[in-house]
Amino acid sequence: MESIRKSRNKNNRRFNDEQIKSLESIFEMESRPELQTKQLLADKLGLQPRQVAIWFQNRRARSKSKLIEQEYGILKSRYNTLASLSWTL
Repeated sequence: MESIRKSRNKNNRRFNDEQIKSLESIFEMESRPELQTKQLLADKLGLQPRQVAIWFQNRRARSKSKLIEQEYGILKSRYNTLASLSWTL
């Protein structure tokens, strides 16, 4: 059981700070890079192209979630403002 966990952790390693910085800087310019760009990035960072592709996929999902959270907060605030105004009428 312990050896299974160790092998999973080895295969499921995280990116280092330099890799994340590079990936984030590319993401800021282009959230859906071309296959060739992902390949070059993978070579530069010492990663598999699939790892880079999955990172971008996950990053787009996180970005979308954050946007939804922000929009929800704005809508909730506006609703609360309108609700408090309706009580005063």
